[in-house]
Amino acid sequence: MSAPPPARRRDLALALALVLGFSASVTMARVLDAGRPGLRAPVEDEAPYLTPEAARRLTAGFGGPVADWYWLIALQYVGRKIEEQTRTGPRESSPPIELDRLRAVNPRVLARLFDLITTLDPRFTAVYEFAAVVLPTVDGPAAVALLEKGIQANPDHWYLHQQLAYIYWQRGDYLTAADAFRRGARMTTATWMEHMAERMERQGDDPHVARAMYARMYEQAQDEQVKQWAVKRLMELRSLQERAAIRGVLSGFVSATGRCPQAWTDVTPGLRAAGLTVDAQGPPLDPSGAPYVLVLSPRGCDVSLHRSSTVPRG
Repeated sequence: MSAPPPARRRDLALALALVLGFSASVTMARVLDAGRPGLRAPVEDEAPYLTPEAARRLTAGFGGPVADWYWLIALQYVGRKIEEQTRTGPRESSPPIELDRLRAVNPRVLARLFDLITTLDPRFTAVYEFAAVVLPTVDGPAAVALLEKGIQANPDHWYLHQQLAYIYWQRGDYLTAADAFRRGARMTTATWMEHMAERMERQGDDPHVARAMYARMYEQAQDEQVKQWAVKRLMELRSLQERAAIRGVLSGFVSATGRCPQAWTDVTPGLRAAGLTVDAQGPPLDPSGAPYVLVLSPRGCDVSLHRSSTVPRG
């Protein structure tokens, strides 16, 4: 068998060097993970040493696999911080922390990782989507800069304008969010982009706008974690609407009887009339299928989420 041509030999050598480098990184990570917690914590919050441009030069055409590697590191970092924030938070927030409410991360680390990944692989669109949800909580300007970078690198991915609009919408900057939607609308026949721009300008804080925002993000997202996050946000919006309806039923009962109901069965007809899903045992059910809790106190009656509910808590 003849020897491979020089160019092929060079590609094989580069691939081997990358594999060996990755193996060394895995070995080092295992050594650090086996060490004391006091030694491990600072390392976990270390930003990448290489600048994005230096990393791109060193990978010499192998940016995609290296970007995947750093993507896994970013996901593991976020996962650890979610666990950390959940563990140290108040007892009532025992359900996992949502991606857009994660405050335990080091913004310098997260922004640097996302910048590095998207420099190595500018068309890794799932990273932009994920960053649009996670990064604004800790570094809004970095989130905007990353999405603008993604839009420039992916002119055919019009839905990235929606992710940018989401960042501005979350900040209450409805006019800039509308502008982002319009920029995207000029690149697609999807008329809903222009409709969203108009709704943003009229009343960006309308709950119906929020519902449309999360529904569209679910439909367009390429990243499964972003999809699941959007589902949770839709559940939360629905639950807030249901709890408002339940409070209306409770208020009506108090006005008619001069007292709070002692059990959900006292107001079952009113709950059903309000369009709520009611369990056979009496309690109304939230979007996750858990029963709402009837709260009785000297100050009156109210409704809250059950501790088993997976509906996000604000």
